[in-house]
Amino acid sequence: MDLVRSSETKYEEYERLLLERDQLLKDAESIWICYTKTFGQMIADVFEEKLECIRLKKMISYYQAALNHGGVVNPAEMEAYLSREMAAYQAELERMLEEQKRCGEAGTSSAYEVKRAKQLYRRLAKRIHPDINPETDRQEALQELWLRILAAYRQNDVKALSELEVLVSKALEELGIGKICVEIPDIEEKVEALKDEILEIRGTEPYTYGELLEDASAVEKKKNELAEELESYRKYRQELEDVIREMLESGGIRFRWIMK
Repeated sequence: MDLVRSSETKYEEYERLLLERDQLLKDAESIWICYTKTFGQMIADVFEEKLECIRLKKMISYYQAALNHGGVVNPAEMEAYLSREMAAYQAELERMLEEQKRCGEAGTSSAYEVKRAKQLYRRLAKRIHPDINPETDRQEALQELWLRILAAYRQNDVKALSELEVLVSKALEELGIGKICVEIPDIEEKVEALKDEILEIRGTEPYTYGELLEDASAVEKKKNELAEELESYRKYRQELEDVIREMLESGGIRFRWIMK
C-alpha cells in the first residue's frame, strides 16, 4: 500500500509533529517508570504514614463527639465509620502500590533497542497511524495491529515490532488496499493543536522529572526531603496516639459492645 500524501504544504509538518508527540509520550512513560523506581517506595511510605495520621485525627474527633454526648462508644460503629471515611485514601494507597509494582517489573532496554524500536515505529506509523491512514479506523484488523504496535513500542520490543511490520504488509495486501490519497481536514488547526500538545507534554509531569533524574545531587536532595517528611509524620502520629491515650485514660470514654 502506498499513501499518496496530501498536496497541502503542512502535511509533512503534521506527520513530523505526530511522530514527535508519540515519542514524547513514550519518553514521559519511561521517565515515570524511572521516577517511580527511584522514589516510589519512599513516596508510598510517606503517604501511608499520612493516612494513619488522618485516621487517628478522625478517631479523636469521634471520641470528642462521644464525650459531648455521654462518652459512650460502640467500637463496631466507630470502626465502620473510620472504614467509610478512609476508603478513598486507602484506594489511592493501593493504586500507588500497584503502580509501583508495575514500574518495578518494567524491564530496561539497551540504547540499541531504543533506537531500533523508534526506527521501526516510525516506519509503521507512517503506514497505519490512525491520524495518517484513514483505513486504520475502518478496518478491525488494522486497528488490532496498531494497538499491538503501540504496546510493543512502549516496551522497546524490537522483535515484536519487526514481526508486526511483516504482519502489517500482509494485512494491507489481504485487504486489497492500494494507493490511498491522504487528505487531512483542517490540517492547519491540527498542526497548531499538536504544537500545543507537545509544549504541554514537555512542560508537565512526568516529562519534567527527567531533568531531576539526570542530576544526582537533586535525586539525593529529593530523597532527603522525603525522609524528613516521613519522620515528621511519624512524630505527628506519636503525638496523636498520646492524645488518644490521654482521652481513654481520663475515664471519660466508655465502650459498649453490642452482642448480636
